[in-house]
Amino acid sequence: MTDTERPIVEGLLTDAWKNRSDPKPTDRLAVVALEVPWRTAKDGSNGTLVIGVIKMGTLATVFLRNESQLVKANQLEANRLKWLIPKRPTGPKARKFLNRRR
Repeated sequence: MTDTERPIVEGLLTDAWKNRSDPKPTDRLAVVALEVPWRTAKDGSNGTLVIGVIKMGTLATVFLRNESQLVKANQLEANRLKWLIPKRPTGPKARKFLNRRR
């Protein structure tokens, strides 16, 4: 993430945590926060979707994920998933969607 994107993403993740419905202290929330141009991060993740995982109120990780990879809460070690960008198909179903957008 760039230095200008970092505070934006942290703010979005903080707001998503505060505004979740039916909050529980043991929540693990995965948030699809931003869509960025394709890139590869220093940690080896790559893609266009910026995803953050918050565990019990603490930001655990932020990473990139490709649209062709499935985005589900249980695969992201979370019990809830929130999209802050327009929700769309991911994984095997994304190919049809991506071909329509071009």
